[in-house]
Amino acid sequence: MERTVSVPVMEHLRFLCEEVGPRPLASEPWRRAADYVRQHFEGVGLRVEEIQFPCVDWEHHDTRLELDGETLAAVANTYSPPCDLSAPTVVVSTLPELEAVDISGKVIVFTGNLSASYLIPVNCKVYNSDRDQRINYLLAERQPAAVIAVNLNPPTFETLIEDPDLLIPSATVPAEVGMRLLDHAGEVVHLNIAAERRPGRSRTLIGRKEGPTPACMTLMAHFDTKVGTPGAWDNASGMAALLALANVLPHSDLSVGLEFIAFGDHEYYAYSDITYVEDHGDQMADILLAINFDGIGMRLGSNNISLYSASDALRQQIDETLAVYPGVVWTDPWPESNHSTFAWRGVPSIAFCTDGMRTVHHQPGDTLDWISADKVSELVALVTDLATAIQHQPVTWSRTLTTN
Repeated sequence: MERTVSVPVMEHLRFLCEEVGPRPLASEPWRRAADYVRQHFEGVGLRVEEIQFPCVDWEHHDTRLELDGETLAAVANTYSPPCDLSAPTVVVSTLPELEAVDISGKVIVFTGNLSASYLIPVNCKVYNSDRDQRINYLLAERQPAAVIAVNLNPPTFETLIEDPDLLIPSATVPAEVGMRLLDHAGEVVHLNIAAERRPGRSRTLIGRKEGPTPACMTLMAHFDTKVGTPGAWDNASGMAALLALANVLPHSDLSVGLEFIAFGDHEYYAYSDITYVEDHGDQMADILLAINFDGIGMRLGSNNISLYSASDALRQQIDETLAVYPGVVWTDPWPESNHSTFAWRGVPSIAFCTDGMRTVHHQPGDTLDWISADKVSELVALVTDLATAIQHQPVTWSRTLTTN
């Protein structure tokens, strides 16, 4: 559906992607983005609250990995301490192999099952696994000189370890470098990581407008990015929608309260989600609907909607609203974002996204060129229409005991 571009949407996109750029947690650009969100919330008359807690501000300067005088492609994993070391390698691909070999003082190379997915941080409270906890325990107990994880998904080159509590130097290498290390297993490599770890502070910002009753609608997006990416699709696009709705909905005389949440640490295992639940979990029973924007507006994709923990009546109303937005289509539920914090606790929740491109996700190429401000504005209009349609419904109307 062709719509007029909302100027504030494009202004938000340009500020976050081009004026600020990459926004890793607690960095100076991230702080600029947080201040921008707070100023916007205050400027439209919202009462602002912040969730804060200590974290690590990490800055990477350079990584060099050498084998027999040859420089190999490598990048430090986020939060890795600095190092300048030489040690023989040990290549392992499974947890039983890791348990069986001597890794103390050596550079351990993760391949296979050990590098097929991210290593969940040891103190992550949002989700974790026995496998990841066991890996973390073995690393802490046996103290290898360094860890090198092989990314098995070319052409992307995304780091696989992001743990501020892992004080062992670590890096990620592409698959072709992993093959080279495998061919020379047991040989000495030289790893130099120039990086800084400083005390930082995480901030998640909440803007509120009270309604005539405790019932409210909660809208959310995250403004942080992985290291090195301007994060246009993930997630300046979602933040632009959230900020645009903060311009519109508080002045629409809705009969429900409004809560706008700008999460600051989604890409860093969402610790503020837990703090939100600890501080406001008893108020979740008053949420009529929670809506998350994460990775929307891709020019070559289509805007998608998924629904969680909701009643048939809410689904029917959404379908009626979607009738005038043929560019938005249903997709299967997916858990990997802030909406799960609400849906898992029985709050009716919507997640908006678009079909993404693997080659730009969490990569330097995730630039504004890929984003359609019209498609972002489309969701702003859709949510405005939906809020107007359901504002008078009781909270029980939207809820069910089962997840859709």
